[in-house]
Parts: sequence; C-alpha cells; structure tokens
Amino acid sequence: MRDLARSVASFSWAMPLLAAQQLGSLLASAGGTRRTAAMLDAVIGAAAGTFRGGEELGRLLQLGTCVQNAILTMAPSLVSPELLDPGAWWRLGSAVARRSAEAARTVATGQASLLWGELRDKGEVFCLVLDAAQQLGISPGVALDLPASLRRAYALGPFAELWAVEGLGNAYGNSFWDRGLVPHQILSDERTRDLPAESLLMLHAGIGLSFARHRLDRAGSASLRELTPIVADIIDLCRDNSRTGYLGAAYESLGLVTRTFHPELVPAVDQSLREIAPEVVDFYWHGVGRAIFFTAVNFLPGSSCLVFIMAQHEAPDEVARRNAVAGAAWASVLVFQRDPQLLAELVLKSCGAELSRDGSFANGVASSVIMRQDTTPDAPFLTEFFRYQPHPADMILTGLWETLVRHPGEGALHRIYPILRRWNRLDEVFRVQDLASLAARLAAEDLR
Repeated sequence: MRDLARSVASFSWAMPLLAAQQLGSLLASAGGTRRTAAMLDAVIGAAAGTFRGGEELGRLLQLGTCVQNAILTMAPSLVSPELLDPGAWWRLGSAVARRSAEAARTVATGQASLLWGELRDKGEVFCLVLDAAQQLGISPGVALDLPASLRRAYALGPFAELWAVEGLGNAYGNSFWDRGLVPHQILSDERTRDLPAESLLMLHAGIGLSFARHRLDRAGSASLRELTPIVADIIDLCRDNSRTGYLGAAYESLGLVTRTFHPELVPAVDQSLREIAPEVVDFYWHGVGRAIFFTAVNFLPGSSCLVFIMAQHEAPDEVARRNAVAGAAWASVLVFQRDPQLLAELVLKSCGAELSRDGSFANGVASSVIMRQDTTPDAPFLTEFFRYQPHPADMILTGLWETLVRHPGEGALHRIYPILRRWNRLDEVFRVQDLASLAARLAAEDLR
C-alpha cells in the first residue's frame, strides 16, 4: 500500500504532463489523427515550460516532497469499498480522464498558472496539517500548555492559523492518550475557561479528530455489532469534552477520520450512527465530504470537480449526499480562499451548473466563511475573496459566482454569523440546513 501511495503521490505532481501524453496515446489507439497527437505534444511542452526553472519549480518540488509524505500517512484513503467494484473504477476512471483532458486544455490555452496555483494551495494545506505539531513545538507524551501553543499557532498568519488550531486540538487530545489518560472535560472545565473565543471551533474539531482516530485505529476489522459500541464511545467522548455550542464541530471529525483512515468502515459507521445517534449523521457525512477533498486521487491537478462526483457517489441517501457535497465545498473554499480565480475557473466553470441544482454547495460556502471569520477574524484575504469578479465577458461564470459564492458568502458573514455567535450556535455550520431561516428564528427570539 505504501508503494502504491508513493506512486500516486508522484503521479499527482506529474499529471499536467502525463495526462496529456496518456490522452494522446488513448486517442491515437482509438483512431485519433496525427494532428491530435501533435496538439497534445504541444500541451506537454507548454506545461513543461511553465514549471521549468525558477522559484516556482523549486517550490513545486518542495511541496511535492511534503505531499508525498502526507499521502503516505493517508494511504488507506486510496482504496474504499465502492472502488472494489470494477464498474466504480470505470466511472472514476472516466471522471479522472475527463478532468485530465480539461487540465490539458487549460495548459493549452495558456492558463497553466491555474494548475500551478491549484497544486500550490492544496500542497500548502497538506504541509500545514502534516507539520503542525513540529511548527508549534509539540512533543508527544508531554502535557501540553494549550494557551502557549495557541499563541504560537496564531503567530503563523491568518491562512495558516486555522489549520494550525485544528492540528493543535488534535495534539491536545492526543496528549492525554499518550499519557495513558482518558480525556475528560478537556475543553469544558476550568482548565480552558480563558481560551480565546476564536480558537474554540477548530479546537473542538481537533479533539474530535483525536477521539475518532484513537478509537477507530483499534477497531480493526470489527463487525457491526463490535463497531457500534466503539462509535458510541466516540460520541460520548465528544459530548463529555465539548462546550455547549461547539459539539457539532467534534462530531463532524468522525466522518473526516473514518473516510481518511478507515474508508472501508464508512458504511458501517453510518449504520451504527443511525441506530444509536441519528442526530450525528448529518455532521458525519459533512466530515466525509471534507475528507474526500483531501484524498490522494483528488490531489490530481484539475480534479476539483472529481471531489463532488465522489461525494455524491459515496452518500447512501439524499440528506447524506447534500452534507457530503457541502463538506467538500467547505474544504474547497477554505483552500482556494486566497485565490478565488481557482475556485471560479477550476470548480464553477467546470461543474457549477451541476452544483447549482440545490443549495448544498452554497451552504458549504456560507459555512466555511462563518468558520473562517470566527477563527481568524477579519482575515485580509476574505475581503479580497468577495471582491473578485470573473471576466465580464463570461456571463455564465459571473452568474454562477454571484449565486454560489458571493451572495451566500456575504450573507453568511454579515447577517448569519453575528446571530449564531450571539446565540452560541456556531457548530450548526458543520451540517447542512437553512442557515438563513435558523438565523431568522433566533433573531425573532431576540425581539421577544
């Protein structure tokens, strides 16, 4: 499996070149013309020129090494039960081929910088998550000074801070397991009373990661009967250690951990939750969608729409599907928030029409904006994100941007977020619901 993961990691970085080359061979074998092959050779040359020499190539290679290490830790996510079905492999292969062709066209039209930007942003987040403990000076097996570690996390800059705080929450939970202690009220008692409010959402997401990882790593090939008490224990840990208004953030991490490290258990954990804690199912599938964004196959350049194809395919019903799509959108927006053109050109332009059929993607946008504002208040790139406008000549893309990104994002930031913050209901953004209606009901209570 590690060799497979290493191969996929290497393949990901070479994809802008190899996709065109392999597509050319495919077309030639299917009766394509020499003209097609010549065009694809030109694509390869254009891509190679984009990444040859200079600072960008050096950074690309540096990120590539880091990402290979990250993917090796997530090797199980390369295989999941639905991908053992040859038909599923055919569908997934078709999607990859389609996105690879679109990536090749992007290079051919002189927009290879978009693919470089996609690689850069995904790679940076991978590396931030991978190196969080090292950057914050956290040693395993040692009691963690949470306030001091938070100060270091919030010194990394507004983009990195969010991911560092989540990683810190995970490390904080692990610091108890490492010392042979079961975490008990670790974010809900006097020890953490004076923590800054902006750290709480992602700290809760982080402790949820720790609880789920610690318990599921010991599940092995558990039967449904054996798995159900393990899932119940994870839920109890989240409830015992979370503050009011933040529990949903810890719940959601169960989906993230299950899909990333134990994808074969995704259906069984879902079934267990439906039996013992149905109120957690929405949060769980939101986390599954977030995990799908970070799977190895979705690190392929030009694969941004494949994320949503997989999210829809893996969900067992409509409610789970909407939450998985929203979770994938949540991750996409946060990763591309400093580069809105990437979100517009690589996601909305390719699959925006499909994503606009219901409110799932827009909900993910709104939720990610609320979470970003709460964790890193007034991050300067958030203002620039909303100021972005696609080229005015592209009226379709402009309409999709307004409908799916700007309107739901600005509404969430200026109208919904202040109400959820005042009512201590911020964990509601970790599942799909009508946030505007929820905010309106809470605002009406303010007037009584």
